[in-house]
Amino acid sequence: MIKDHKIIAALMVFAVTIAGVILFDPSKSEISTVKSYPATVCPGNLGNGTSTSVLPSSSTPVREIPSTKIVAKKAKTTFYLSSKPLLVDGNSQTSINVTRTKSNSLAAAICSISSGEQWFVGGSGSVSSNSSIQIINSGLSTSVVDLFVHTAKGVSPVTSVRISKNSSKRIFLDTLAPGENSIVIHSITRSGRVTMFMHDQRQLGLRNFGSDFVSQGAGPETRVVIPAINNVILSGKSTEQLLRILAPGTVEANVRVKLISGDGTFSPIEIDDINIEGGKVRDIKFKPVLLSKNFSLVLTSDRPIVAAVKSAGTFGGTNEFTWSTSGQQLENMSLNFGGLKPQVVFQGINIEVDVVWTAKNRKVYSKTIRGSKENDIATWSPSGGVLTARFSTSKDQIYGGVIFKENTGLSSLPLVAGAQLESSAVPISDARIISH
Repeated sequence: MIKDHKIIAALMVFAVTIAGVILFDPSKSEISTVKSYPATVCPGNLGNGTSTSVLPSSSTPVREIPSTKIVAKKAKTTFYLSSKPLLVDGNSQTSINVTRTKSNSLAAAICSISSGEQWFVGGSGSVSSNSSIQIINSGLSTSVVDLFVHTAKGVSPVTSVRISKNSSKRIFLDTLAPGENSIVIHSITRSGRVTMFMHDQRQLGLRNFGSDFVSQGAGPETRVVIPAINNVILSGKSTEQLLRILAPGTVEANVRVKLISGDGTFSPIEIDDINIEGGKVRDIKFKPVLLSKNFSLVLTSDRPIVAAVKSAGTFGGTNEFTWSTSGQQLENMSLNFGGLKPQVVFQGINIEVDVVWTAKNRKVYSKTIRGSKENDIATWSPSGGVLTARFSTSKDQIYGGVIFKENTGLSSLPLVAGAQLESSAVPISDARIISH
């Protein structure tokens, strides 16, 4: 009899439990979702001129790194001049940093936040190089970053760098790869909130050979798109264009390169069919014969690779160069241009991109950029300076890049957002749930 009572009691507990599970549906519980953009970081002044961060608004909260106070304050300007790196409060509009040297060269960088892994295809550790990387820890704890430096000789042993909280560290490339002209750096953040920038400056004595930021490129892929390359031969003297490629690892890669422009699509002889030794950086000079101002390169390989193009020459009597890096698929984004006049190049099939921009006269304009049936390339070149621009598309496999071309200055950027919108779920406490 007692045994029967125990069985009945156990069945009642089981029934109550099942009823509770049925009556309480977690999918119907109230959950609040918070969406926000993370803060981004602009580089400090790595040249010998002025460094300006172009901000969305004068009321945007910012904080220099390092600073005695960790509380951000209103910038009170949209053109923030600072020799230090700058933490910019999260915003839907991506800020850029513009550095102008005393020799009138131009270098632009996207203010961003690292995802934990970055690839920089560019720079040099040669005798004429003043190139450097700046590692910025905007967090409140010590960070550790591993640097893998690839050269034409192979990859060096890992260099681990510790960066104190709320600080930055600058390392010159000639200390990482002394005498090496061809460099690719792969960085992995082991802990902390870190963003890294590479600034490439060439100088021999008092003679300047130009400068530019080397934007972080896409990670190793078997298909790499460099969407925006300026055809420097049309506007400069003593011009040179150089393709830098690395196939990480030990296996050789066979690479085919296709040049896409308004003149048509073809494979330049110098880079038509090339073999890249595994783990070693290779530089290849090529001379495109084009009438188009800008063009794209699409590289296909049987092994994952990273790549970028250096375009150099003398413009208006000034030596200058820029690094065009590989891009990622275009997503809806807004970018602050700060009055610069951009040349935006899109690469892809069936290109259709909507652009809404605010010109320097504060008027708002819009246009849909479409590619032609003959060529997988399209450009947007506004007639005047642009303050901000929003790009949106519903198409896949569209890539974009920005070229800034002045009388003596030249710089390039991939068309990517500095930070992506993040969301987190915040559950709301419910007494009915607690009672269960």
